Amino acid sequence: MSDEGERAGRGTDMSDNPADHEESVRVTVPEVEKSESGGRSDASAAAEDVKVAPMGEAPAAEGSGPGPEPWQPETGQRQFDDSLFDGDGDPQYAGVTPTGPSAPPKPGKPSSGNWQMPEWMADEHAADAKLGRSSGDSFDEGGGRGRVALLAGVGVLVLALLAAGAVYLLQQRGGDGGGEKQGASGQTASAGEPQEPQVELPPDKPLRRFPGRPSRLVGMVTDPMSGLAYPRLAAPWQLPTKANKLGTSGWSGQQVLVTERSGGGLWYGQLLVGRLNPGLQSSYTGPESVQSVAVLAAKNIEAQYYGFPHKSAPLASQALTVDGRKGWLVASYLTYKRAGVRATGEVVATLVVDNGRPVPAVVFASVPNTHRTMWPDINQFFARLRIVAS
Repeated sequence: MSDEGERAGRGTDMSDNPADHEESVRVTVPEVEKSESGGRSDASAAAEDVKVAPMGEAPAAEGSGPGPEPWQPETGQRQFDDSLFDGDGDPQYAGVTPTGPSAPPKPGKPSSGNWQMPEWMADEHAADAKLGRSSGDSFDEGGGRGRVALLAGVGVLVLALLAAGAVYLLQQRGGDGGGEKQGASGQTASAGEPQEPQVELPPDKPLRRFPGRPSRLVGMVTDPMSGLAYPRLAAPWQLPTKANKLGTSGWSGQQVLVTERSGGGLWYGQLLVGRLNPGLQSSYTGPESVQSVAVLAAKNIEAQYYGFPHKSAPLASQALTVDGRKGWLVASYLTYKRAGVRATGEVVATLVVDNGRPVPAVVFASVPNTHRTMWPDINQFFARLRIVAS
């Protein structure tokens, strides 16, 4: 069931050509055209060149008076003008005669004027005794108070960091409600490990057999993709074609029951066959997991195809074997109110069955309550499923 825009791969053009009813029973997956979108970038305008003067002061303009020496761009320095120091100089100023020894200084201890170091300071042991310290207090000699103080400071820093980390963890846990997060099944969720979807299993209840006569059976369709053979029902059920545009992507076997036409919109039921959605395949661990996977698949389909306000009431959750292989069926009754749609609810059912392959088969059925007389088709469709050789 859907109207325009509610499900992926749906159109509104319809054709009731009887030739569509007698098409080949082998169905192929409708191809989905993919389009590539291209982006567009705007070219940025080129910035104008900006002339920058070399580091330092630029030479003064001509006629602006005396200024600094000419700038030498090769060396990045100013040219030294020796002409300023030519000649005998001004006689009013007396010359300066350097003082000090004429011979170069000999290597030795540096001097600081007339200050002389006291003898007791030159002797390290004497200096320690003068200052009230023992030679054992030296950090270089090890075991002294300096090293003890340093180690004590490092220890305090480490303790402070540990305390801050503990406070942070407590605050984080407190923000999550004072405890660890738990999934629907009560198992603790680990922050560093990916978690499998948690499933709340509905109570076991068999699907009722709806009163009335089911639609006429016109044959069986073998679907190699899902590994199932399913019944093909007579009109008003029809197969999707390019003309009627009723195909739904992701399913290898499809039958559609159009229940309402309103302008360009449609409302309809479906019988779909395919493989488990790739996003749920990691949850399937073998035949023993068909129950939990069926619940996940049913929720996934409901969220994808019924993305509008509605209510869901459980109808069934039961084991269903197909040719001796394990399967599980989950059914619900959805209620809703849609503008321009006469239907106010529909039966939906999802089956996951072990087909002997790494990926199980999935079957989905839906019929709106405007065609409740065709609800027995749901019972017939699931009852006649068969496993095909891979």
